[in-house]
Amino acid sequence: MESSLSHGSRFVRWAGVVGLVLQAGWGGGNARAQQQPVAVSTTAEQMAVVPPEAGMIDIQADSLSYDAVRRVVIARGAVKVTRGRDSVAADYAEVDTAAEEVQARGHIVIEYMGNVWRGEEATYNFKTGTGDFGAFEAVAPPWHITARDSRRVSPQMMELDGVMLTTCDPDRPEYSVRAASATLEDNNILRAKHLRFQLGPVPFFYFPVLRANLEELAKFEFTPGYSSTMGAFLLTAYNQPITDVFRSRTHFDVRAKRGLGLGQDILWTDPEGTYDGMARVYYAHDNEPWKDDQQRLAREELIDADRYWLQVKDRHNLTDRDYLITELNYVSDPWLLNDFFDDDYQKNVQPENRVTLSHRGNRYTAGVGLNMRLNDFYGNVNRLPEAFLNFNRQAIFETPLFYEGANTLTSLERVYPDGSDRQDYDAIRFDTFNMVYWPTRQFGFLSVIPRGGYRGTYYSETPLRTQVTNVVAVTNDLGEVVGTTNDIETLLSDGGAVWRHLPELGVESSFKAFGDLYRGPTGIEEDQDLRHIAEPYADYTLRFEPNELPEDLWQFDGVDRLDYANHLRLGMRNYLQTKRRSAVHNLAYADVFTTLNMDPDEDEDTLGDIGFKSELRPWSWLKWDMDGAYDTQDSSIRTFNTQAEFQSRELFTLGVDYRYNRDKRDVVAGDLEILPGQRWSGRLYARMDLEESQVEEHSYYLIHRTQCLGIGLGLRIRPEEGEDGEDNYTVWFRIWPLAFPGFSSSLGG
Repeated sequence: MESSLSHGSRFVRWAGVVGLVLQAGWGGGNARAQQQPVAVSTTAEQMAVVPPEAGMIDIQADSLSYDAVRRVVIARGAVKVTRGRDSVAADYAEVDTAAEEVQARGHIVIEYMGNVWRGEEATYNFKTGTGDFGAFEAVAPPWHITARDSRRVSPQMMELDGVMLTTCDPDRPEYSVRAASATLEDNNILRAKHLRFQLGPVPFFYFPVLRANLEELAKFEFTPGYSSTMGAFLLTAYNQPITDVFRSRTHFDVRAKRGLGLGQDILWTDPEGTYDGMARVYYAHDNEPWKDDQQRLAREELIDADRYWLQVKDRHNLTDRDYLITELNYVSDPWLLNDFFDDDYQKNVQPENRVTLSHRGNRYTAGVGLNMRLNDFYGNVNRLPEAFLNFNRQAIFETPLFYEGANTLTSLERVYPDGSDRQDYDAIRFDTFNMVYWPTRQFGFLSVIPRGGYRGTYYSETPLRTQVTNVVAVTNDLGEVVGTTNDIETLLSDGGAVWRHLPELGVESSFKAFGDLYRGPTGIEEDQDLRHIAEPYADYTLRFEPNELPEDLWQFDGVDRLDYANHLRLGMRNYLQTKRRSAVHNLAYADVFTTLNMDPDEDEDTLGDIGFKSELRPWSWLKWDMDGAYDTQDSSIRTFNTQAEFQSRELFTLGVDYRYNRDKRDVVAGDLEILPGQRWSGRLYARMDLEESQVEEHSYYLIHRTQCLGIGLGLRIRPEEGEDGEDNYTVWFRIWPLAFPGFSSSLGG
């Protein structure tokens, strides 16, 4: 029997200590029912309804009725059934308040554990968190999830049939991931069978079984393309979380000319930022490890079809004052990175192998480090190990003097690549550098800082040169011996230990002169005021001649090249300053300096190179830096570098980089990004060797952003780097959900 409740009536059904109170709204509108503990008395004052709490069901609807036979509340129109923070909204619902189960239909919206599920018909139990949802739509940002049929088998687990996931509009998805069946755990972990990736209605990738975090699912990466050296290729990567700290990245690369490549990366990141790192294993079966006979002659002794890269990188902040940095690389051959990981090769031609443990105190820094060569086809200065103790500049007790020091103890080994005709050597070196400063101010404006110090360096081994005379036969064109000659050969061996003394004296002086050029708005953006600061400076150094000259020591680094010095460094720093957004801003900075050699050798001039460095920041859209050196002896530029960036955030970003090193490098590069972040954008890059008048590389990248996808098409050309001197070109295509930007696959050389 179904009873209807009208305005002003109340109904109480006692069931132990729990009763059901149904209260109708005015005119039958917005009726409300609650499962509440009530008193036995039925007076109006004692029957006041208590507000719903967690664990109690609250029902709201345009119309409410009670079916006494089935013992269910029937709700019609704008139904909202709530228990705590979970709710079911629908056009129609039948609520079993004892079992806490809702059968609903029509425009269903179920909110559970902060997630939203949509469908047309569902059964849901608040107590067990289970139910049959049927066809539904769910939102787990940035994903939209739909299924042909669904069942919640536990509060944490959903079973789905006919699944589709997309970050686009689910009615017309430009990109989707589909599966025949799947389970969804905690509304986050997806286990799916027969997974396929689609662009619109067209499948383009299949995966038989997959377990993935929804946040990582879209990080399937696909980079198809064609290269003159690789042929048609498809680079893929799949990212999957393991824990909150660890995640994996699996690479499967196919290159028509070169073969298959497989890789596995394990990445770790501490949520609190105290450490992060990566371990990488990559293997490529290379069908063509050289492009022509000339390259074969250079490579065949060091390379075969099996090529690989093992890498470990880690940065670990052990405490606020202690950190450990590790980087280890082992490659199959010197060209592996150039061929398959061009991005890494451009950063560092020879991968490093180092481990550093450091502690930072209030007045010092101490630690130990390792630097080694793992591949014998590279040259290196091995440091196995190197301990260091450096003292910050600090006051000496209550005196006006300051002390600064640096100390290292290193087992050094200079190793050359296998096959080199040069001889390896090694030594233990202890180097201590100690300097005392006396900062003073003269005449109220002139800073004068005399200094005096001592550098001592111990070498356990030194080079011992022995000349050997060999008698060599002289032959004519017919191979007949017609005489002999003497050939003098210098042999190197280890000599005894030495201690090198390097006392040093010096004085540094400078002052600043200020001048206000203008008061008020400058007309440059919103800048106020304009002033010029000139800072002339001089630094004199006298380093006495050491008891051991550089040519008498094994050469490992710059410490071993130190020699007698008697020079005066002169310079002038200039600042053009303004106030921008209430802070001091340098419109321009320029430093010009040179060195006067006070005791030149016969082949040296008194005036050394003239160096310069400048930074220009006149407008927020322009950055322009320059540095270089002018050789006064040859009256020519020795080095010159300049980098400029022009930026209009909505229109373009242009970067120009020029590098000049006399007799070594003369290169200019330009990078133009057009309409960054807009619906259509593009990027152009070119690099040219001016000395050879040859373009080294030019590349083009076009990006189109749809409602939810980014689509990129790229072309890179490296003239005369392909087979038989032809151009080496690469064309590639990339597509990604805009909700998950970024790629980890490298195009290679």
